[in-house]
Amino acid sequence: MIEKEMEYRGSKSVTMLANNVTVKEQRVDGSWHNSCLRCTLMGFERNYQIKILSNQINKKRTYSSITTHEPLLHQSSINPWFLTGFTDAEGSFSILIQPNVNYKTNWRIKAIFSIGLHKKDTDLLEKIQSSWGVGKIHKHGKDSVQYRVESIKELQVIVDHFYKYPLISAKVGDFIQFKKAFDIIKSQEHLTQEGLLKLIGIKASLNLGLTSSLKEAFPNWEKVQFNKPEFIFSGIPDPNWIAGFSSGDGSFNIKTSSSTTNKLGSRVQLRFSIGLNIREKELIQYLVTYFNLGYSSIPKESESLNYVYLGKNSVSLQVVKHSHIMDIIIPFFEKYPIQGKKSLDFFDFKKVAEMLNNKEHLTSEGFNKILDIKASPSPPTEGRGGGRCSPPAGGR
Repeated sequence: MIEKEMEYRGSKSVTMLANNVTVKEQRVDGSWHNSCLRCTLMGFERNYQIKILSNQINKKRTYSSITTHEPLLHQSSINPWFLTGFTDAEGSFSILIQPNVNYKTNWRIKAIFSIGLHKKDTDLLEKIQSSWGVGKIHKHGKDSVQYRVESIKELQVIVDHFYKYPLISAKVGDFIQFKKAFDIIKSQEHLTQEGLLKLIGIKASLNLGLTSSLKEAFPNWEKVQFNKPEFIFSGIPDPNWIAGFSSGDGSFNIKTSSSTTNKLGSRVQLRFSIGLNIREKELIQYLVTYFNLGYSSIPKESESLNYVYLGKNSVSLQVVKHSHIMDIIIPFFEKYPIQGKKSLDFFDFKKVAEMLNNKEHLTSEGFNKILDIKASPSPPTEGRGGGRCSPPAGGR
């Protein structure tokens, strides 16, 4: 009947996309890069809708030209919208319910907000901790670290933040349920049998739901279960949100393949991508509009059209056109930087983009340099990690 504290870290899973799309994922240990996209899975039936208030930004955007400064690993402060975007990608809202005879109800209750990353991203978690001014960072497994906020006083800071800078992905449903639990615990209603049952009902709708031991202890849990609210995407309120979300769920891919159109017989292609569960297709569609990339309609299953790719249970943004990479994607993230170890992937991405722009990839020397950049491991510094796919057999 004992539930492990972080059994419900979040609802993410791995799904291969249509047309065998591969991406260069964030670096985990410097020796490999994932060939899959992570998708946020939001389960459970919902019986009412959420409308997120935000500025619908549809105007055409222009960005400054490319600069070549080093990747940003140690920025002193984090924009609050970046924090929200990164939480939409990597954050987790959970409720701990454990048997404990020292409590009146015989159950220990705790609300927990957490962000778990690879240990190389400890510095990013430290900046997040400093920005909010609450929480602690713990070692969590062999190669991971976790930022956790669990006291009611400190959780109030987190709750207040997401009221001022609301989540915009389907994870907002988890936050709404989490806030219900927070209010119950804050008012000490959780110390009553009635309050405990309410928390059981709320927990049943969060992430993976109840453990088998909790279902056994509360056989009537379905009668008290809360349905998670239906998610309705309403736009991206701030460009820093995209920077935060992309620092978690974005990928900057350098792809090489054979070609019959040049003397080297090789081709280099860059791809910026974000992959999500199909339930969040409106978010992916809106990114196409936000970046002013062009047509954004979702095609039929397993087909692709322009920038949106649809799989059986997944949808992804794929930007591969070189002019869009040079004129939109790179300048955007120069202005609104990627943070953590993934900034090194972006820095390599920029270097190769500039080489392509200068036609260096058409020479043996230039192509070999690109291969070196593509194969190079991350420097041995604390930084970005957190990938959830198993390493592919053949490296990148």
